[in-house]
Order: sequence, then structure tokens, then C-alpha cells
Amino acid sequence: MMTGDEMLTRADGMARLEAFIPNCGKAYAQKRNFDFGKGRHQSVSQLSPFVRRRLITEVDMLRAVMSAHRFADAQKFIHEIFWRTYFKGWMEMRPTIWMEFTHAKMPPADHKGYLEAISGQTGIACFDAWVEELKDTNYLHNHARMWFASIWCFTLNLPWQWGADFFYKYLLDADPASNTCSWRWVAGLHTKGKHYLARADNIDEFTKGRFQPYGDLNELAKAIAGPDNPSAAAIDWPDPLADAPYLLCVTAEDSHLESLPLKHAPEAILALPASLGRYAGQARAITDADAAAIADAAARAAAHFNVKAIAFDGPEDADLAAVGYWVRAQAETHQVTQLVTAQASMGIWKDRLSVMQAQWRADAIEWVQIMRPYDRMCWPEAKKGFFPFKEKIPQFLRDLAL
Repeated sequence: MMTGDEMLTRADGMARLEAFIPNCGKAYAQKRNFDFGKGRHQSVSQLSPFVRRRLITEVDMLRAVMSAHRFADAQKFIHEIFWRTYFKGWMEMRPTIWMEFTHAKMPPADHKGYLEAISGQTGIACFDAWVEELKDTNYLHNHARMWFASIWCFTLNLPWQWGADFFYKYLLDADPASNTCSWRWVAGLHTKGKHYLARADNIDEFTKGRFQPYGDLNELAKAIAGPDNPSAAAIDWPDPLADAPYLLCVTAEDSHLESLPLKHAPEAILALPASLGRYAGQARAITDADAAAIADAAARAAAHFNVKAIAFDGPEDADLAAVGYWVRAQAETHQVTQLVTAQASMGIWKDRLSVMQAQWRADAIEWVQIMRPYDRMCWPEAKKGFFPFKEKIPQFLRDLAL
């Protein structure tokens, strides 16, 4: 949850990281599962809105943690960093999972159970309180997210896709892979037949008695049935950047362009509009956060490369065609045939950029994605479950020289 004087900038993200580092060792392992309530989440880092937009990177966090703690003491926090990485790689190798979610049938406007759930009127006190907190702060503690999803699926008997859609509309840190895969994991679809059941005694313990939903929950439900997961496909590695002029485009997917492995400086920085990554029905706070991250990233990249930053000058609700035309015009003005972004993983930004790519190709302009070495190293190892992936974490850290 953001504080009143905090913005979604790299400087604020790094400040929050520095402040939390002393607490990410043994104390984190002991306290991380406790949800003390709205505005009282100091036992967890709350770095996710910054990491979601890569205002701070996974390597930033790992470097900070490993410089202050032994791996054995900080491994719980380190594992949380790699959980996100695992889900990114897992879905990148299974793109149909994202496509199936985005094409899922959403609830009819008059669905009583759904309307009661999203308005916090289920009569389950903890669930209704989390709905209010989510809408008010655009954040939920991770343990509360698990309880929430379980109650949604197994007590309220609502489709997991509707819940994932609800989270995507309100969470400031909603990530396509983490959000989609986490809901599927709770439902028992990610690891087939192994679901997560919210229990009243667990909620009682880890909310310190704030909520005691004894008798309110279905604690005997079976995992949701579904087809087997698709096999891991080879990752579509991006083409290399050619030795030619290019424009470097900023998205809310990756807002630390200075650390990308680029061969040479761009001709200019293009700040793409936050509306390009807007999810249907998304809370205004999320679009504003994306816009702030993009503006911060563009200003830093322009200063780093000593070039001009150019922001989209069209209407806030401009469609894809209008944004694509503006980008093409900038390419023509700067006489470039390459438009470069950081690697776009499965999700809305990639979907939208892919549509515009078809427009640009008609003018012989190529969209080139630059992949971070961290992703290139980790993603291919997410072929199966998290535990085989977790076993590789010590080697990942050695390869990162941490």
C-alpha cells in the first residue's frame, strides 16, 4: 500500500527497499503470514507495485538482500522474489493460459452471488472486509489474497476467472502471470488436484483474532476440475537489436531502461500512454500509477542516454490505431526503422504492442524486444512446479554473482 507522500518512482521504490532490508531476514520468515489489517502491513515489504513495473528489478532486490543477510536467514523473502519469476516463466511457456483467461465468459450483470461478492455483502466478515480494503487501498496482504480466492472459489462457488478479473481491476500490483497463475493455484488447476482451502482456525491465528469465521467456510471442498495444463513450449526468444538507429519506448511493464543490455544509445525516448495497458474496468488509481511510472522511467532514461523524452500528445482514451500512428510518425521524424521496448511478457501490454506491430511492419518498422539476462536465465527453468525451480535458486544467485 502506498503512503500519502510516496509516488511510483524508482527513487521511492529504492527507498522503500532500503528501509525494509533489515526486516527481510528471520523476522520476515516469522511475521510474513500475519495480516494485521488495513494500513498495518509493515511485516511485508509492499514492494510489489514497484516490482510489477520494474521500477526496481529483481536483481536490485536480490543484491540488497544478499548484501545484508545470509541466504539461510533471508531465504523466505528470496523465495517470494523467485515465485514471481517462476510464474512469469511458466506462463511464457504456456501462452494459452493467458489467452483462455482473457477469453473467459464474465458474469452477467444481474448475477446475485457475484454482485454480493464484489460489493462486500456476503455476510462473511473477513471476506467483506478484504473487499473494502482492496477497493480502498488497491492492495491486499498476500495471505489475505489466498484466503479471499479460496473463499471465492469454494465457499461462494464463483468461477476463479471472475475473481482473477476482480483482482486485476483493483490491485495496484496486478501482474498477468502472478495474478492468473495464483488464482489457478488456489483452485487446484496449476498443480492438478492440489488446491488451497481457507480454514477458519488459520484465519483466526494469522489475523490475531480479528476474524473468526468458524462455520462460515466450506473447508471440505475438492479441487476444481479442469483439463491438464499444456506442456511447456519453447520460449520465443526476441531478435537481437540491429546496429542501426532506434527509438526506445517506455511501457509500464519495465520502467528501468537504463539497466537493459543495449548495444548503443537510442535516438530518443518515447513514453507510451498508460492507457495502452489499461484493463477493462480497471480502477483509475492503477492507470495513474502506470502513468507515473512511465513518466519517471522516461525522464531517467532521457537523462541517462542524454536524449530527448517525448510523451504521447493525443487524448487520454486514444485507441490503438491512434497510438500506433503517433509512434510511426515519430519513427519517420527520427528516421529510424527500429522501435525498441524491454521484453514484454504475456499480458495486456504484449497483446496491444503485437497489434501495433502489424501496423508498423507495413511501413518496414520492426518492434524489437530486449530481454534481461535475469529472465533469460530463469524463465526456461519454470517447466514444472515451483519446487524443482526453487532448487535452482542457489545456482541463480551464483550466476548473478550474489
